[in-house]
Amino acid sequence: MASYPPPPSYMTPEWAQFLEADIDRSGQVDGTELQNMLAAGGLVFSLQTVMQIIRLHNSRDSGTLDFAEFKQVQQFLSNVQASFQYFNQSKSGRLDKSEVLRALNHAGFGHVDEGAVKAACQAFDPDRTNSLSLDQYISLTLFLLNSKRVFEAFDATTPENGLIKLDFNQFVYAAAKTR
Repeated sequence: MASYPPPPSYMTPEWAQFLEADIDRSGQVDGTELQNMLAAGGLVFSLQTVMQIIRLHNSRDSGTLDFAEFKQVQQFLSNVQASFQYFNQSKSGRLDKSEVLRALNHAGFGHVDEGAVKAACQAFDPDRTNSLSLDQYISLTLFLLNSKRVFEAFDATTPENGLIKLDFNQFVYAAAKTR
């Protein structure tokens, strides 16, 4: 059993949530622990999606979150939820495609064309309602952030700015990193 870092000088809500999530008391929150914590808060994700959240915020590539990374995840989810609520002008609990476009533009994805966003929305709308629930919108946002990270990794190695060339093996690697 790993020892915990010293708690903050006073019990913060984030520290209390970290302690509650870390069921095995390892000092790290793994995918299953984060999945259970999110589900208790009403965000039900597959373990695959939870691991995407962890990879996005974990620079050690350990598959777990320390307290600082856990706080980053909470901030990310809070920001995405706030954006979802702000752009859900109909208050239906779902974003239609135009609301998704505005939300993604606000989040810094304005350079992604409307056709690409529509295709991505369809991929995250399995029930074909032409709108996204909060968990679907979070999954879409994760996909776009991970895609951007992978694209930028390849883009940095090519002389043409904004264009990358991939062979099939590189494509498979890149696609796997977005899942």
